[in-house]
Amino acid sequence: MKHNNLLTSPKNITGFLVILTLAATAVLAGCSASASKNPESSDISGLLEKGIKPNEMGMVMILEYHRIADKESDYTRSVENFKKDLETLYEKGYRLVKFSDLMNGNINVPAGTTPVAFTFDDSVASQFSYVKENGKLKIDEKCAVGMMEEFGRKHPDFGCTALFNYLPTMFEQPKYVEKKVDYLYRNGYEFGDHTVEHLLLRRQTDEVVQREIAVPIKNMKEINPKVKVETLCLPCGSIPENEELMYKGSYDGTSYNLKWALLVGSNPMYTQYHYKNPGRLIPRIQVMDYDPEDGSGAEGSEYWLNYFDKHPELRFISDGSSSTICAPAYMKHRLLPERLPAGVSFVGY
Repeated sequence: MKHNNLLTSPKNITGFLVILTLAATAVLAGCSASASKNPESSDISGLLEKGIKPNEMGMVMILEYHRIADKESDYTRSVENFKKDLETLYEKGYRLVKFSDLMNGNINVPAGTTPVAFTFDDSVASQFSYVKENGKLKIDEKCAVGMMEEFGRKHPDFGCTALFNYLPTMFEQPKYVEKKVDYLYRNGYEFGDHTVEHLLLRRQTDEVVQREIAVPIKNMKEINPKVKVETLCLPCGSIPENEELMYKGSYDGTSYNLKWALLVGSNPMYTQYHYKNPGRLIPRIQVMDYDPEDGSGAEGSEYWLNYFDKHPELRFISDGSSSTICAPAYMKHRLLPERLPAGVSFVGY
C-alpha cells in the first residue's frame, strides 16, 4: 500500500505552515492575555519601576512605652520626644498596625511602607487620661492617646492603635475605668494582661503565676466582656519556671488561654510565616534615644531605626496587597507555607 506524506507536497507544506503560524499566534496571544490578567505580576512590575522593592520577609519592630511626662527619664518618654517619635516613624515610612494583626500576619499597609506596633506597659494616667475643660470631659492632649489621635487626624494614613498592657490601676482614674476601656475597645485599641502585682514570675509558684495572670482576665470580663485579651506582658520580662503557664492555666474558677507573651527589649522580629519567627514569646524594643559615644540606648528604638536606614534590605517593605507575601524570589525557601493566613500566597521577583 502506498502511504501519502503530507509534507512532500509544496501545497501541503504551505498549508501546514499557515496552520502552525496561526496556532503559535493563538498560543502567544493566550500567554499575553494570561499575563495581563495576572494583577500580581503587573503590580510588582509597577512597584519596581517606582523604585519600591517589596520585602515582606523582612523584620518588623514592636515598640515598648511606659510613662509619658514633661521630662525624659528611665522608662519615661517626654511629651516632646513622643511627638518626635510619631513624626520620625511617619517620615521614615512606618505605619501603625494592631498588635494582633501583626502577630497573625494580617498586614495591610501601603506599598513601600513598614508596619510597626505600639505597646504601653503599666496602664498609667499619662497613657490615657481625661481632663475637664469648660465643664466638659475630654481626652488630655498631653497623654499618649491624645497625642496619637491628634497626629492621626493630621496623617490619617499613619494609623492610630496600640496594645495597652494593664495593671489593676487601670490608667489611675478609678471613676473613668469603664469609660476608658469602652473608648479604647470601640476605637481599635487592644489590651494585654500585665498581671496583678507586677511580680517576677520566675520566682513564683505555679499557683501564684496562675493567680497573677487569671485575675486580670477576670477583672476585664467584669469591666467589658467584649474585650478580648490574648497577650501576657511579662513583668520585667521574667519567664515562669513552668513556661506553659504563660499561655494556659486557671485560678479560682477563671481559666485563660493566651496566644503570646511579651518580653522587655530588645530587638526586631520576623513575621509569623518566616522560619526565624520567635513563635509565642515576642521580643520588643524599648523606645529610647541612642548615644553612639557612650553606647547608651544601644538596643533602643533610635538605634534600630538607624540600623534599618543602613540595612534597608533587612526591613519589612509592603507590596500594598494583603493577599500576597512579596519578596525577592530567593527568599521563598525561608517561608513556612503552613503559617500563611488563608488566601495569602507568596510572590517572588
